[in-house]
Amino acid sequence: MIISLLTYRHIKNLCSFFKRTRNSFKLINNERIVIISGSMRGLVLYFDRDACEVKNGETDFISIDITRDFSVDMLMRILVNHNMITPVFEG
Repeated sequence: MIISLLTYRHIKNLCSFFKRTRNSFKLINNERIVIISGSMRGLVLYFDRDACEVKNGETDFISIDITRDFSVDMLMRILVNHNMITPVFEG
């Protein structure tokens, strides 16, 4: 079940982004996005009430506060800065 409308908006925006960047994903229980193919394959985003937990592989894990200015661009910059993904260019 969706925890909040704010979380729903973030998930919806990320799903649109992954479609535009040709990263196939699976949305599980409306709170977890698993990238199954594309340049971000293996990335898992889990949305909780006020955080987005991102996991890539067995050891890479970060938690991001989504109560403030959370956007897809900000998330991608954080993931690039933490070497969890390579820079993404839409096109």
